[in-house]
Amino acid sequence: MKDIMKKAAALCAAVLMAVGCAACSGGGEQTQSEASGEPATSEASEPVTLQVYLAAQYADPTVHYPIYEALMDYQEAHPNLTLEFISPKGVNYMEEREAMISQLNAEILSGGGPDLFIMEGYRTTEINLFPDIEKAMVNGTFLDLTEAMEKQGLSREEDFYAAVLDAGQWEGKQYILPLGFSVPLMVSAADVLNASSFNLQRASRSFDGMLSELLRIHQEQPILVNTAFRMTDILAQPIVDYQEHTVNIGSDAYRRALELDKIFRTGSISWEAQGVPFDNRQDQVLQQFEAGTPFAVLYETDISMNLLRRCEALGIEITVLPVPNEEGTVTAHIGSYAMGNRNTQHPDEVEDLLLYLVSEECQSAAAYADHDQIPVRRGCLQACLEAQYQFSVYDASREKLTDEDIQERERGYGVQLGQARVDQLAFICDQVTAAHYQTVWYNGMDLGKTQEGKNVLGDLLVRYWNDELTLDELIEILTPKLRLYLDE
Repeated sequence: MKDIMKKAAALCAAVLMAVGCAACSGGGEQTQSEASGEPATSEASEPVTLQVYLAAQYADPTVHYPIYEALMDYQEAHPNLTLEFISPKGVNYMEEREAMISQLNAEILSGGGPDLFIMEGYRTTEINLFPDIEKAMVNGTFLDLTEAMEKQGLSREEDFYAAVLDAGQWEGKQYILPLGFSVPLMVSAADVLNASSFNLQRASRSFDGMLSELLRIHQEQPILVNTAFRMTDILAQPIVDYQEHTVNIGSDAYRRALELDKIFRTGSISWEAQGVPFDNRQDQVLQQFEAGTPFAVLYETDISMNLLRRCEALGIEITVLPVPNEEGTVTAHIGSYAMGNRNTQHPDEVEDLLLYLVSEECQSAAAYADHDQIPVRRGCLQACLEAQYQFSVYDASREKLTDEDIQERERGYGVQLGQARVDQLAFICDQVTAAHYQTVWYNGMDLGKTQEGKNVLGDLLVRYWNDELTLDELIEILTPKLRLYLDE
């Protein structure tokens, strides 16, 4: 165990890192309420105010996001508790946002800041609190939740998708609670895929096997593939491994992923590179998809979920396959997560609220930041997907909807997924053996600025895609920079 001075130094390093990146871009018996997942009524006599960090769009009381509703329910069940939201604005208020993030960084550095944080994975701007969430965890920024989870009798294997939960651990202790995640899928019209020579066995072995199979078919016929994630995101191996203290960009898996990322983004197989828009909400485009244009889409579930619903509504038969990682299993991407401030003056209250967010009640209600995520708690998937659909179609603003309004929303969001598709998604989730945060590594890591003020990492990747750098040159330049970043 590190001593207090080391922890304090680590905390300073974590916050300074966040500031820099912002500038660039039971064991005991369960109570009835614990067992049911419902918020217990507080019996505390002293009033407590908890500051909750939550993005402004989710803390908007006029929209009634499930996470906001869950927090309000919790507050109502605890009369002595008041929740105060700390909510930075989005991309339309960049100056205000940057000022708030800078202030929060300073407060955390001095031992203050919000009591707990509820985060979304896909950020709308480079100016974010904790851009590299793992580094902040390693540096001792967050509250240890291990004992609290044990007291509630929560089981890593039985209650959660273990690999996803493990992404919030450091040295065997739980500091971050993943709330929702996505998995990468390949979706294709069933008739189109069956009529091709696509080798399912080869495609299921690894990401290289699946993508190479698509490239092979592309050589035989002019197919296009629409891609919405980086190939490096698929890998089980992290680009910077804090656990092993290694930089892995020069590994065989990363070299191949970088090669494939370039091909599927800039090559002749790329739907995007051909300048063809693909909006999965448009009936005519979905009809084109049914005809094999594009041949396939490579989407995370938080994007592909709408496509699945729309295809089901139109009766389009599709084939859905998980995109395997280099080990032949599946890598999850954590979209929403929560953690407590190590310096909170109300650790018990913070722990209780955080564990409420991973209760069956909240997980079944899709009570987390980010859209169309898969709940980290087992057994909640079907109810969660139903809750997401209900919110999207009926409850977005709790307004009185006409039949025409509902029909229009149903055209945009499709229908609820059938049992067979839900079961398939659950089966894919059981194949998850690794999980990373959706804070994209080349945006979350601050490797400095170019003379033009661009992010060094992002600029180097663009130069590689544009054939201004070879893969060897890219790796040679990035390796020492990533090593320095890891050692900071």
